Amino acid sequence: MSERKLLVVGSSGIHTFNTIDLIKDYFSDVFLITDKEYDDFKEIEHKIFDFSFSNPLNIPLLPHKINRVIRDYKPDFIIIIQVSTSAFATIIANTKNIPTLVIALGSDVLTTPQKGFFYKQMAKFVLKRGKYFNTGARFAAEKMNALAGRDLNVVVANSGFEPGCKPMEKQNIVYSNRLHKSLYRIPQIVEAFARFVKNGREDWKLVIGATGDEENLRRIAKELAVEDKVEFIGWVEKEKNNYYYSISKIWVSIPETDNTPISLMEAMAAGCIPVMSDLIANREWVEDGKNGIIVSDYSSNYIERALSLDYDSLVSYNIDLMEREGTKDANRRKFYSIFDKEFGK
Repeated sequence: MSERKLLVVGSSGIHTFNTIDLIKDYFSDVFLITDKEYDDFKEIEHKIFDFSFSNPLNIPLLPHKINRVIRDYKPDFIIIIQVSTSAFATIIANTKNIPTLVIALGSDVLTTPQKGFFYKQMAKFVLKRGKYFNTGARFAAEKMNALAGRDLNVVVANSGFEPGCKPMEKQNIVYSNRLHKSLYRIPQIVEAFARFVKNGREDWKLVIGATGDEENLRRIAKELAVEDKVEFIGWVEKEKNNYYYSISKIWVSIPETDNTPISLMEAMAAGCIPVMSDLIANREWVEDGKNGIIVSDYSSNYIERALSLDYDSLVSYNIDLMEREGTKDANRRKFYSIFDKEFGK
């Protein structure tokens, strides 16, 4: 382990935690600046600052607070998670030019610049002044280059998944475990499953994880006469989630927008046939008709299409792909290569 200190600036949530958890062993100490408390941050030394610029007074105040942490903590490296107000403030606060890694989420470079002139200029400012750059998908890296007006040499990597979910004897299960937010279009998955069942697949079951919209989803399932074939399992822990990956033959996720979801990697490694919405990030992992299904017509019987694929070939290809590109170890090596470059290893 290197005797170097890391400062991380990122919004509260699982993405920030997963990033720290992936690379923390490279550094002797980690300090976090975030905007809200989060259970998994209890073991990480951290400070809570307001990242919002809705109050104009916070525009000069946030950089001042971050600068004070930098002066007191004296980090050797800074990781900024998300091209947002906190990234803007950290770049301004970094008066000592400590090397920075800017990690952009897909939404940062797709939607943030569309919010208005200020946000677009803010994103450009961050991308022009960072030293190292990362995002989870090649299309997002291209957007980052376009915004910056130069080749940022973006390292494409994510937090990866921990191997351990192996395919078991598959059952006639379609598994959906994305959040119940409108973005993820879970009601449309129920509708698609009803079309699938009415096409002669009465012996199949749809298992829906996560929480938040069960009442509405139950109503839709009842209206479509598939309520006895739809099971709601709520929010599941890792072991139970892995179990359903292992026994489910099909995994479906059709969000309106997305970066590369870790759940896709987990599903592919577990031998599920991935059924995905037609997004650029998904096409980086799934070739329609070869190792999964890319959905372009949401009124079609796209779940049925999954069963037309060569299952054995698909599973072999996807498991090999995940071992090379999707695991935590594979992605950790990519991040470590950035640190090695900076510290001369």
